[in-house]
Amino acid sequence: MFCTWLALSTSLIVNPVSAAVDHNDPRQTLNVIYPKPEREYELDNWYPLELLKLALKYSGQAYTLQSSIKMVQSRSLKELEHGELVNVVWSMTSIEREQLFKPIRIPIYKGLYGWRLLLTTEDKLSLFTAVKMPSELKKLYFIQGHDWPDTVILSDNGFQVSTSTSYDSLFNMLVKGRGDAFPRSILEVDWELKQLDASDHITTVPNVVFNYPAAIYFFVNSQRDDLHNAIKIGLEKAHQNGEFDKLFNRHFAEIIASAKLQEKMIIKLENTHLPHLTPINNSALWFTPEKSIQFHKSL
Repeated sequence: MFCTWLALSTSLIVNPVSAAVDHNDPRQTLNVIYPKPEREYELDNWYPLELLKLALKYSGQAYTLQSSIKMVQSRSLKELEHGELVNVVWSMTSIEREQLFKPIRIPIYKGLYGWRLLLTTEDKLSLFTAVKMPSELKKLYFIQGHDWPDTVILSDNGFQVSTSTSYDSLFNMLVKGRGDAFPRSILEVDWELKQLDASDHITTVPNVVFNYPAAIYFFVNSQRDDLHNAIKIGLEKAHQNGEFDKLFNRHFAEIIASAKLQEKMIIKLENTHLPHLTPINNSALWFTPEKSIQFHKSL
């Protein structure tokens, strides 16, 4: 799956006495450096970066913000662990990551990556449009990446999964009939469909959506309480004054509307791999569809 992430650092400050800086002194300027991603983004309109700026704005502390060199997520996480080139990232949470780093437990995408539309081929649509109960889907095969968290979640919930180690090959598997559907986040589907060849006849299932809790957080180096507290305070204030939701809706309201969740059977899946401190019960932090939608438990 596409993973989205961000990072910050203090070690690149050009200052001969930087090693003596007291990071816990609120009078100190936070020097924030995030890892520049490999893909080219319009950085002035990049949601995670905009949200980070918003959090820092409301943190009450002076700060500077700049990007590092381009780096993939795996490298940014390694650099975060050392705390030298970067000191904050955004990434999907996991038990391991929460042991290595300090998470700010406010889901920056409000759980949207856990809302999964199903891609399938036009000739297999009838397999899904006839479904009345979630248990009927357990006769089908769902395509996922070999080492993706989604693969384990689907298997844990009793679904059959076909996997591959190559992202591009997952769509080929779907076209060649080596699986019946490919669950994708509602944030990914539109872009992916535009990249596909029309002759592949891949489309979205109109009547079914999977949902499980999934949180993408800002993470900071385990020793940086100052950054952790600043971002946490800023995000909390942005939630309280409505600026978080305003930014979220500007980026995602149209995507959510186009998903037409109110027309679909929502199949709730358990995610037993979430860290136990995930704020699942704080409804203000998560996207929820309109109350008229009927929820179904996976059987």
